[in-house]
Amino acid sequence: MLPTPSLKLSRGEGVKVFGPMTLMLKSGSIEILGKKVRVGERIIVHKLKSYPVIALEDSEIDLTMVNEAQIKRLEEDEAYFKWVKVAEEITGTGGRVVVVLGEVDSGKSSFTTLVLNKALEAGLKPALVDADVGQADVAPPGYVSLAYPDEQVLWNRSLKPVRMLFIGDIKPQKRSDAIIVGVKRLVETALSDGRSPVVVDTDGWVKDVGAVLYKFRLVAEVKPDFLVYVGGADTCFKLFEKMGVRYRLLGSPAVKKTRDRSERREYRSDRYREFFANAPLVKLSIDELLILDIPVLQGLKTSLGDERVVYSSLLAGKYFVVAKGDARRVYEDLSSTLGRDKVVVYPYGFERGLYVSLVDDSGLECPGLIERIDFSSNTLYVRTPCTGIKPRLIKGSSIRLTEDFHEEYIDKSAWEPPGQDHTVTPAPPG
Repeated sequence: MLPTPSLKLSRGEGVKVFGPMTLMLKSGSIEILGKKVRVGERIIVHKLKSYPVIALEDSEIDLTMVNEAQIKRLEEDEAYFKWVKVAEEITGTGGRVVVVLGEVDSGKSSFTTLVLNKALEAGLKPALVDADVGQADVAPPGYVSLAYPDEQVLWNRSLKPVRMLFIGDIKPQKRSDAIIVGVKRLVETALSDGRSPVVVDTDGWVKDVGAVLYKFRLVAEVKPDFLVYVGGADTCFKLFEKMGVRYRLLGSPAVKKTRDRSERREYRSDRYREFFANAPLVKLSIDELLILDIPVLQGLKTSLGDERVVYSSLLAGKYFVVAKGDARRVYEDLSSTLGRDKVVVYPYGFERGLYVSLVDDSGLECPGLIERIDFSSNTLYVRTPCTGIKPRLIKGSSIRLTEDFHEEYIDKSAWEPPGQDHTVTPAPPG
C-alpha cells in the first residue's frame, strides 16, 4: 500500500481518480458525480470505478492509493463538464423520463448517477430503472429493477430495489421483448408513485442492427422526455426528435475505467454472492405453486416402472424424467420404447443452484436459488433473501449457479437426443 499524503485542488480544478483507493476531504468543498462531499467524509473508490472530483473551493484531500490506483488532471474540454450541463438541463426543465443509451463502459451508469444526484440536490424525487440485465447494479443479474434514491450516492449498487422483475437471462439479445415490457412497467410504477425524473440506465448492446432495433423499440415504448446517448453514436437515434424527445449526444470521458470479460463475469458473481451467500433456506410445497420454465415440474406426474427414475412427468406428449445413474443410458433405454423425441432426461440433482424468481400474489418478485427438490414429498427447498415472501409462482431460468456463484447454462437440448452428454454448459464470460 502506497499512501499519498494529500492532494490540493484550487477552486474549479478537477481530477479523475481511479480505484482502488480511499479519499477523505481534509478541508474545502468538493463534488463527485453531483454528490457534495463533507469535510471528514471518507470515500471508497472500488477497483472497478473511477470518479471525477471537482473542487468547489480550494480543497485538500487525503488519499490512500493501492495497486493500479491513479490520479489524472481533468482538461477544460473533458466530456464530464458537458455531462453536468445536460444533467442540470434535465432536472431544471421538468424532464419526467430519461433514457440513457451507450456502448459498454461508455459512462452510462456514471451519467445516470449524476442525474439522480442533481435531482436530489434540486429537491426532486428521482427514480432509477436499472435495465442492464448483464451488469445489474440494483438487483442481481437477470432482473430489471426499480430504486428510489433518497440520498446522494456514487455507485448505483448502493441503492436498494423497491421492485424487481425477472428476465431470466444475462443476455438482452435473447429476452429483449421481456426487458421492454418490464422497463415500461417499472417506469409507469415510478411515475404513479410521484417520482420524477425516472432515469432508465440501459445495457451496452448497441453495435449491431439487432441492438439498434431493440433500443428503438424500448425508447418508443417508454416515451422519454430526454434521450441521452453517451460515447458518440450513430445519429439514427436523433430521429426520436420527431416524437418531441430531446436528444442529447455526450462524449465519454477521455480517460476511463473499462472492464474486461473476466471482470464483468466476476462482477456478476459478486452480485449473486451479495444476495445469496447468507440467504436462509425456505421450504415450499410444489403442490401450492405454479411453476414456469421448469418443464419437469409442470407436467402431469407419471410412473415409468424404472427403478432408476426418481420422478417423471408428461407435458404436451413428452416425458420429462429425473433419473439416478447415467442419464444418457436412461435416455437410450426409455426412448427405445417411448420414442427418441418423446423423452428428456435430467440427472438426479440437476436442480441444485437453479436460478429462479419467487412471485407472490401481489406480483412482488424476489430472487431464489433452488437447493434441492424432495420429489417424494413434492417439496422445494430454495435459498432467498426475502424470507417474508409467500410465493404463488416460481419463474425458472436456464441459469444454474456453482458453489462460487459462477453461471452455467443448462442446455435444454442436452437431455434429449443422441450426441449430447447431458451436462451443463458454462455461461459465456461476456
